[in-house]
Amino acid sequence: MNLAEFPFALLSDRQPAGIDTLEFSDTIRGKDGQRVERTWIVTGGEEFGLPVASDEQVYVALMEVTREQGYSSRVIHLTRYELIKRLGWPDKGGSYKRLKGALDRLLGVTITARQAFWDKTEQSYVDVGFHIIDDYALYAEPRGRKPSGPRRPQPLSYVAWNEVIFASFQAGNIKQLDTGFYFALRSAVSRRLFRYLDKKRLDGKPAFRIGLRKLGFEKLGMSRNYYPSHIKQELERAHRELQQHGFLTGFKYHRPARNADEQVLYWFPRGAGATGPQLPADEQAELVEAIVSAGVTAAVARRLVADRAPEVARQLEYLPYRSPNDPPAMLVEAIRGQWAPPASYLKARAQQEQARREADAELRRHEERRRQLRDRQAATEACRRALAALSPTERAAIESTARRQLEQDNPALAAHPDSAAYEAVLLDYIATLLES
Repeated sequence: MNLAEFPFALLSDRQPAGIDTLEFSDTIRGKDGQRVERTWIVTGGEEFGLPVASDEQVYVALMEVTREQGYSSRVIHLTRYELIKRLGWPDKGGSYKRLKGALDRLLGVTITARQAFWDKTEQSYVDVGFHIIDDYALYAEPRGRKPSGPRRPQPLSYVAWNEVIFASFQAGNIKQLDTGFYFALRSAVSRRLFRYLDKKRLDGKPAFRIGLRKLGFEKLGMSRNYYPSHIKQELERAHRELQQHGFLTGFKYHRPARNADEQVLYWFPRGAGATGPQLPADEQAELVEAIVSAGVTAAVARRLVADRAPEVARQLEYLPYRSPNDPPAMLVEAIRGQWAPPASYLKARAQQEQARREADAELRRHEERRRQLRDRQAATEACRRALAALSPTERAAIESTARRQLEQDNPALAAHPDSAAYEAVLLDYIATLLES
């Protein structure tokens, strides 16, 4: 959530000449009512420069992998191909080069936060300086034909988060982001505005208000040379996308007084923050008991179930598939943040669904075999009854004709006239002759 409050990347994929530092600031009221002046300084690495817009997408994809791996280690293992596919980039050399460039910039960038980094453990804003990632290693996946004979296992690529960032993860200063929604957005402004507003709607309030210049300059990172009309022009497409996708129900520009700065008001769909109680009282009581058994205090459990009962039920189902250092804390954050199911849960569900489909298919095949057997038995009985109704001469003539046809069509089977298969096929021929 710290990296959603202020930008850490440019809004374009081009490095501006002569600019290697970005600075953002704002003033808020702390929990004690005191003014907190926050400053966020982003300095690009000497060789690779500032992170660009697509680097923010790489960061989000890395966050998604970290969540799926349960925030259990600051070192996440993955393949380059996996990351490329998450980003929706083509499996081509240019994408792999682009990925390496993004990691180089995320490794080289330095963020200096002055009273702008929320330490959830201490419940206060602190001064910190950090990189986003500390190191990485990319190994090329083998291509082409597999060599014969024993082969040394291929090492997995990895990315290691910076310790300051990872400590914030583990302290629970995170919110689940709908990455499918995020990657579906087409512009950098839309994606950044979505991340920022998604954090602001966490408290469940139906609306959010912010100054237009503050939003454009300090939260989205637009050029400070922009006039308000330019900011609105840049926001137009983002607003349209977020409304079309149902994230926003509306927005409007508002000037509270003649000489005051213009503001933007946003409205979110109802239920965007909390889901509200939707289960019967006895089921809610069972949920409270279950979440307390997982280590959550009774007071917190009752409040969570009262506000978000369906989400509590979902996250309890996901919990066995996570690997948290602090299960109760993670469970609470997962419920509040509406975390998506972990990859291991989805894999297990997919395996269960596959097993169910295979069992259903086998049952259908078994029923079909039984039906075919019943039909054959009924046809055989009908054929025998029809033969019995004929005179001996007619019956002998039909049987003789059927044997000659079978010998012509299937000499191999005709060589075994005492077999059950021969008798079954012969009856089919007889039945055909009787029908004609």
